[in-house]
Order: sequence, then C-alpha cells, then structure tokens
Amino acid sequence: MNPLKTFLLILLKWISAWVKSGLVRLGGAFPGVNSWIAPPDRRPSHVDSEWQTKEPLRTYRLGDGAETMVTVQTGTHAFYVDLRRLSECSEYFRALSQSSMRETSESLIHLDHVSSSIFHSLLEFSFCNRFNVPQGELDAHIQVSSYLLAEAFLSRCLSVLADELRPDNCLSYLELAQEICCAGLKTTVLTYLCRNMLELSDVLRCLNNEEKAEVVQMRSQGERLLCSLRKENLTTWKDPETERARRVFTLTGSEGGGVWQPVSELPFRADKWCFTTAVLYNYLYIIGGYRQRVKRGWEFKMASFRFNPLTRAWVTTAPLIKHRRHFSAVACEGCIYAVGGWYLDSLVTPDSCTALYTAVERYDPWEDTWRSVSSCKPAAGCVLITLCIACRIPTYYGHRPAKCIQNIEPGLWGHTNYFLVSDVIR
Repeated sequence: MNPLKTFLLILLKWISAWVKSGLVRLGGAFPGVNSWIAPPDRRPSHVDSEWQTKEPLRTYRLGDGAETMVTVQTGTHAFYVDLRRLSECSEYFRALSQSSMRETSESLIHLDHVSSSIFHSLLEFSFCNRFNVPQGELDAHIQVSSYLLAEAFLSRCLSVLADELRPDNCLSYLELAQEICCAGLKTTVLTYLCRNMLELSDVLRCLNNEEKAEVVQMRSQGERLLCSLRKENLTTWKDPETERARRVFTLTGSEGGGVWQPVSELPFRADKWCFTTAVLYNYLYIIGGYRQRVKRGWEFKMASFRFNPLTRAWVTTAPLIKHRRHFSAVACEGCIYAVGGWYLDSLVTPDSCTALYTAVERYDPWEDTWRSVSSCKPAAGCVLITLCIACRIPTYYGHRPAKCIQNIEPGLWGHTNYFLVSDVIR
C-alpha cells in the first residue's frame, strides 16, 4: 500500500478516536449526547448474571500483575481492565493510553453512556475469546464496537449478522450503517443484497442510485467460472444418457488441467428440451421450452429459468412471448434480447419452407417481463449469428449476406459493413 495512504488512514483513525473521546467528556456535561453515541442497555431488568454481582468477575488482566490497570465506568457497572490489552483491541483506548488526558492520569475512564452488558461482551471476547451476543442485540453491539473502534469484535458481530440478514431487516441495518458511518456494516448488508439481487428486487428499489449501482458492481466481482449444460436433448427416458444430460457443470481449476464438477440439475423434469442461454448480472438464464404430456399426446411448453451461482438456486422466470426454437439470446445494457429462431412446436428439423422469426423481444430482469421491440430486417438463410457490443446488437443472416445492426436507444435497424461472431445457431 502507498506509505502516504497508510499514514493518512492511521491519522484518520487517531482523529476519530480523539473526537469520540471528546464526545465522552461532552456527554458528561450534556446527557442528551449520550443517546446519540450509543443505545442504552436494552436487556430485561430481570436478567441477572454472576458478573453483575461479583466484582472479581469484572476484572480482566493478562500477565503477572505488572500491567497498567484502569477502571472503566460504564452504564451500571465498573470494570477493572488491563489497559495494554484493551488498547490492542480498540483504537479508542489506544488513543487514550497514548494521550495526556485526565482519564489516563487518573486511571479512570468514563463510558457511562455505554451499556455494561455490551462492554462485558466486548471484554469477554477480547480477553477470553468468548463470543456470546444475543441475536436481538447485534445492532447495539455493532454500534458500540464501531464507536470504540474495536475491529476484531466488530468483525465477529458482522460475521454473525451475515447469517441473520433477511428481507425484512436488511434495510434497517443499512440505515444504521449510515447513521454510525460504519463501512463494514454497510458492506455486509450490500453483500447480502448482492447474493440475492434479483430475488430481492423489491428491496433494491428502496436503495438510492449509488447503493444500487454498488450492489450491481459487487455482483460481477469474483472469479469467473466456465459453465456447461446441454441446451437441447432429443433422447427419451429409456436412454440412460437423458438423466445425465440434466446436469449443469462448472470447470474448477485451470482450463488445461481443470475438472468438470456438477453444481446443479435442470429445474424441470422432461426428456426432451430446447433452450438458449444468456448470462446477465452473473445469473444464468435458460430460455426456451420442453416437452410435456397433454391429453392428446405431447406439446412443447415455453419456459424460462434463472440460476443463481452464489446460492445455487433456480427460480422460474417469465417465458418468451413467441414460441421460439434455436434462437439467439444476448445480454446488453441490463436486458436480454431474443433474436431469430423458428416456431417451437416440435423437434422436427427445419427445411426450406421454415421461416425464421424477425421479431425481437427484450427481457427486463427487474420487472421479469418480456416485450416486443422493433423487428430486424429479414433475409433468406438458416444461419443466425449474434453478438452484443456495447449498446448495439449486430446480426448476420447466412446464404445471402445481409448485415444489420440495431441501435438500442432509438430502436431502429440499419445496415452496416461488418459483423462479428459470438454464437452460431444452425
């Protein structure tokens, strides 16, 4: 790290500690400040612990007794603590120990606005490596540990919180992170939203534009994995290969010496299917249809699914408007475009009489809806190639070259002099 940047970070921490220690003294003169600094002890009055009645259990020391001990007066109880060890666990106390403030010279630190039970939890963790924080009090412990700059204790609280976040409480924790300026808490909440971004689309609508953009950016970070699945299957259940064909694989290790590992199965039960894939916001979409039995034989059911590799869960999404088969799908500027293909009704191979679709459909992942956009210009041929470049979708029809490109903003198609290959549909 840049030495200047390191120095500035340390300086900011020291300034923060000095400001907060000044607020401690200010809180003695103006009690109203205390309610802003940290919440009161919210444990029920009938809850009693042995440490509350026995003073030796509120003494925390390390070593042979030669260490510097200080008295820390919290809301209802005083603690007798090894200042050196406390300074190692909290930048707040480190700043006090290296200052000439009255609290240091008198070996008496006033934290009357801090809950005694929360401070006891901090000491138990810092001196005895015991973590016992009730789930309902995580927010108060996070607030106090952030205030005291106790990074290790704060990290442990956030680690527990990560497993407790839910759609109905994540926004309140995000609001708390903004109130106490806790970057770690904000990152924890945004990471939860990132892992479940589209599943929690209603929650993300409550975020401001900057927060939403940060969640989307976080979603695309991390190691890239190569995925493999069978997009079309024509065998029946009598063939053992049909069951194996339902698996979705990812490549672990290097491409040269990696191993394909199954991570999931296709989210439907059918022996014959035809899908096209697209990746958007680090979600895998499979779009198309599969064969299902009806009263009079068989029919192809249009279906679309979304796979979240972070949670390894499938959800059903809106199907296409057109009954397409062997079409191309590309992700572009936050949407998925379906281009080309022919009518999905059976697995009969197309012939010279089969007409390609010219209609183009666009999928909005936040609304889970498809809608028709301007159709592409038709041309004879049975090969369709698509590619997403920036904000344009080039397409190329084989046999008689007719190169077209769409500018998404005005929704118009026009001719161009080039084409690039991304996916070949035969």
